[in-house]
Amino acid sequence: MATGSGKTFTAISFIYRLIKFAGARRVLFLVDRGNLGRQTKKEFDQYVSPVNNYKFGEEYIVQHLTSNQLDKTARVCISTIQRMFSMLKGRELAEEADEESTSAAESLFKEPEPIDYNPAFPIETFDIIVTDEAHRSIYNLWRQVLEYSMPT
Repeated sequence: MATGSGKTFTAISFIYRLIKFAGARRVLFLVDRGNLGRQTKKEFDQYVSPVNNYKFGEEYIVQHLTSNQLDKTARVCISTIQRMFSMLKGRELAEEADEESTSAAESLFKEPEPIDYNPAFPIETFDIIVTDEAHRSIYNLWRQVLEYSMPT
């Protein structure tokens, strides 16, 4: 879909329905830069349910991860793929690293660094993963984040 055509709104609409009607417990919304995470959080805050006229955040907790601390009560977690990678690796991430382009960071690595199982983040932590701008972030280094939660 073209820029401004409602991709994020569409994603929020189906996330809302999956939580409300299909039993989804927690959704991870991955972005590739911090500013996209902030924009996404604003869109979640503005989304009004077609069912009951409540805003998304009035019904469900939406966490925009700006640290490596996951709110276990949040139904939606918005994170950069860089932050999620660091959390799965058990490492801290500098705040400015959320703002870097994923493609710039990937060019620093020849081989993706494998992610081993992290008991702090069981593979069932998220029922659904939505990726925004996936074409910029799913290859090489960051692919490990998606494969962690979707083992073959």
